[in-house]
Amino acid sequence: MRFIGGLIALVVLLVAIAFMAASLVPASSYLGRIEAAASEAIGREVTLGDEIDFTIWPRIGFRVTDLTVANPEGFESDAFVKVEVADLAVDLFALFGGNVAVDRFVLQRPVIALERNAGGEANWELQAAGADEAAEAPDGGADAAKRRGDVRLGDVSVVDGAASFSDAQSNAQYEANQINLTARLASLDEPLETAGEMVFQGAPASFNLVVASLGALIDGAESNVKLDGRLGEANVGADLSVATADDAVTFAGPVSVEAPDLPALAQLFDVELEEAPGFDSLSLAGVADGDADAVRFEDLRLALDAIKATGALTLDISGDKPKAVGALRTESLDLRPYMPPPPADGAGFPAWSDAELNLRSLRNVDAELEFTADEILINQVRTGQSRVNMTIKDGRLTADLPQLQLYEGGGSGRLSVDASGAATRFAGYFDLRAVQAQPFAIDFLKNDRLLGVGALRFEFTARGDSQKAIMSSLDGEGGFDIADGAIKGVNIVKIAQSLKSVVDGGGFSPAALVAAVSSVGQPNDETSFTEFLSAFSIDNGIARAPTISMAGPFFTMTGDGVVDLPRQTIDLNLSPRVTDRTDGGDGLAFSAPLKITGTFNAPKIGVDAEALISDRAAGQGRRLLERALGGEAEGEGEGESEGDPVEDAAKSLLRGLFGAEQDKEGPEKEDRD
Repeated sequence: MRFIGGLIALVVLLVAIAFMAASLVPASSYLGRIEAAASEAIGREVTLGDEIDFTIWPRIGFRVTDLTVANPEGFESDAFVKVEVADLAVDLFALFGGNVAVDRFVLQRPVIALERNAGGEANWELQAAGADEAAEAPDGGADAAKRRGDVRLGDVSVVDGAASFSDAQSNAQYEANQINLTARLASLDEPLETAGEMVFQGAPASFNLVVASLGALIDGAESNVKLDGRLGEANVGADLSVATADDAVTFAGPVSVEAPDLPALAQLFDVELEEAPGFDSLSLAGVADGDADAVRFEDLRLALDAIKATGALTLDISGDKPKAVGALRTESLDLRPYMPPPPADGAGFPAWSDAELNLRSLRNVDAELEFTADEILINQVRTGQSRVNMTIKDGRLTADLPQLQLYEGGGSGRLSVDASGAATRFAGYFDLRAVQAQPFAIDFLKNDRLLGVGALRFEFTARGDSQKAIMSSLDGEGGFDIADGAIKGVNIVKIAQSLKSVVDGGGFSPAALVAAVSSVGQPNDETSFTEFLSAFSIDNGIARAPTISMAGPFFTMTGDGVVDLPRQTIDLNLSPRVTDRTDGGDGLAFSAPLKITGTFNAPKIGVDAEALISDRAAGQGRRLLERALGGEAEGEGEGESEGDPVEDAAKSLLRGLFGAEQDKEGPEKEDRD
C-alpha cells in the first residue's frame, strides 16, 4: 500500500511540476527551483532534463524528459525511478477543489528499481514533507482519509517500461521488461481497472486487475480484487477480499492456479527444483485466505503430477522452501511418477534394475500431510483403501500407515526414506494379515503358483540409488504363515511316493532318482497344504530361513535354506515325510530329502541323494542293531524265514545301500566259497 501511495505521490509530484512550470517561464531558467520543490514534496532528490513543455488552458499539462527520482542512502541502485519521457495533463478545476484529475498520464520507457536493504527498509516507502506529523495526528486514519481528496485517472499508460526487485535479506532478485500497461480510475472509490503485458524473468506475462475501491485499501479497509493472469504456461485467477492494516496485506476468496510446467514456473522465481522424477505439474483451486507468509485453502481441489486430491491445505512460504500442512483425500495416491519405470513385460522374474532411483525431489518441499486413499500405486503394487500420515523434512520422508489394505488383507506399516545425503537410505516394517498369497506372488515373485491366505511380517533397512544396490544392501528379519493353500506345478506327495517306489524296488541309482522326480513334475500338479510357515533373516541381501515348515494331507515337511537376493539364486533343503494318514501323522511313512536350487527364473527340484543314502543307512543300521540284540525290527513279521540274525541284517543293509544287484551276488559268492 505504501507503494501505491508512492505512485500517487509521483502523480502529485508531476502535477506540482506542472504548476511551477506554468508560473516560471522559461522553465529552463527555473529548473533548479522546480527540482528543489519536487524533492521536498516527496522527500527524495528529483532531477529533470532540460526539455520541459507545458500548457495552461484548458488543462494544465506538461511534457518532461529524463525525470529521475533518486534512492535514499543505503540502497544499491542510484535511482528509484527513471522516466525517459513523462506526459501529463490534469483538470485545472479539479485541482482547485483539492483533487487530482489526470486526463492523460503517459510514461515512456520508465525504469523502476524496487529494493529492500539488509536492514529491512524499502525504497518505495516515500516520505513526503510533513508526513510524520500527519501520521502522528490524534484524529488518526479516518480524518486523514477525508483530507486526502480524490484521484481520477483517465488515459494512463506505461510504454516499454522496465522494473526490477531485489531483497538483500532473502537474496531474491526479479526483473521485468517490455512492460506495457493501461489503467483507468473514475475516483478512488470507484473500480481501478488495469491491464498489461510484460516479459518477466524471460517469460511472457499478461494480466487483468480490477480493484473495487483503491481508496479503501489506502485507508486500511477491505476491497474486492479480481485478478486474471498468465505467466509463461501458468495461469492464475483470484476473486479476493483484500485488506490492509498495520502495513500487512491479508486476503480471502477463491483462487485457482494452473502450472503445467512446474519446474519452469519455479525457476522464474529463482526456485531450483531438484532434477528428479515428479513435481512436473500442479493445479489447485479452492477458497483461500492468508497473507504474505502463508495461504490456507479450504474445499481444495489439488492435482500434483498423477495425484488428484481434495481437502484442506496450508502452504507456508515464509521459509527457505514451501511447507505444506493439511489433510487430503484421494482416490489414487499414485507414486509411480517418482519411481523408475518397471521392466518391460516379459516371462519370468526380471533382473534387478541398475537404473537410478532418484528421490531427491523430497528436498523440494517440507510437508505434514494426512492422506486417505482408496488405493496406493507403487509401480506394480496396488493397495486397497489406506491411510498415510506423511512427514517430509529436509529430504527425509516418514510415512506411517495405520491402515493398509493389501491383497484383500490388511495391516499396518511404516516406511522411511532419507534422500538428504549422497545415497538414499530406507527403513520400514510391514505387518499384514489375511493376505491372498496368489496376487502377492504375482507382483513380487512374478508367478502365480502360490495359493492360500496368510500373514506376513517384515522389518528392513537398505541403502542405494537403484534396485540392484538396494537388494545388495538389504538387512532385516521377518516371517510368513500361509494357511489352506497350495503350490502349483509340483506335488511333493507324489514325488516322495515315486522315490519310495524306486528305493523299495531296488533301483537306487542317481538316474533312477532323477527319472522318478521328472515323472511327476507336471504343470497341473499341485501340493495342497494346511499350513506353510517360515521365519527368516536377511544380511546384505542374503536371506536365511533356518526353519521351514509345511503340513498337509498325507505329509509333513521341514527344511531350511538360503536365498541370495542380489544373484536371485535359491538353495533350499526340504524333508517331506509322506504317510498313509490324512493328518500327516505316524503310519506307513517315507522320508524323501529334496533340494530346490537354481534361480528365480529357473528353479530346479531334485533329490538329495546323499541325505537319502544316509537316512536309508541309518534305518538299516537301526534294524541291524535290533536284530543283533535279539529284537525284531519294526515291520518284520513271524512269517519270514529263519536264519542268522546278524547275517540277515547285514544283507538287508547292503541291499538298502547298493540296491538289489548285491543280493543277487551273495548266493553265487557263497556257492563259490
